[in-house]
Amino acid sequence: MKLLAIDLDQTLLHTDKLVSDFTKNVFAKLDNRDDIKVIVATGRSYLRANNYVEAIKADGIISLNGAKTSYHSKIVSEYPVDETNAKDLIESLLKLPDTYVNITYPDVILTNNETLVTGDHVHEYTNYSLINTKEIQKISLVTRHPELILNFDTSPYHCKLITAKNNPTYFVLLNEKVSKLTGLEDLCRHLNITLKDVIAFGDDYNDLDLLMNAGQAIVVDNGAPEIKQYATTICESNDQDGVAKWIAQHILNE
Repeated sequence: MKLLAIDLDQTLLHTDKLVSDFTKNVFAKLDNRDDIKVIVATGRSYLRANNYVEAIKADGIISLNGAKTSYHSKIVSEYPVDETNAKDLIESLLKLPDTYVNITYPDVILTNNETLVTGDHVHEYTNYSLINTKEIQKISLVTRHPELILNFDTSPYHCKLITAKNNPTYFVLLNEKVSKLTGLEDLCRHLNITLKDVIAFGDDYNDLDLLMNAGQAIVVDNGAPEIKQYATTICESNDQDGVAKWIAQHILNE
């Protein structure tokens, strides 16, 4: 295998969102291997994932569930939300009751949820009196009424809706072309390798197409039951450093 594609939340990261020292040590050893490349494959934006990319010395990142893919800081591909009807889309979402709307741009995440603005230099508050429709990478929603989001027709906006197994009140809207597999295919073409050269690690529904098409599919023990059925192997859970232990045993032969 030539490439490891690794999900972050609930897969590589502990539940407290930290990377363990054991995991860091395993990836430090892997960094000395010229025959293996490490890619983070996450729903997070680059802004919210970069510290993890650095922690495991990853060569690149498939971010925003495939909306943007980079390799050694060079953009390989990106698929922003269609700006043609983006203003109408956002205005429609803002009308939904008890729903926060967060918009991810390349250098900032705008939100009408003041509790997210914590001085992290990532989130900025807005009342959306002005809406910039260019370079929208992701729209995320937090709502008290999930049924309204699930019934929202995204097709006129050329978007797709993504749900999260661990948070039924959280939703993501992306360009309809986007998936982690899209990003992985773009990256494989860039590196002149095939999907069969990839070992994929994941836990959730947004990992499914990546797991189904990679040469090997490793699912953590805490993964969704529906996802586990597509696994080549089940490794230990995220809180037990399952990904790092599998790599140490099967790649580093420790």
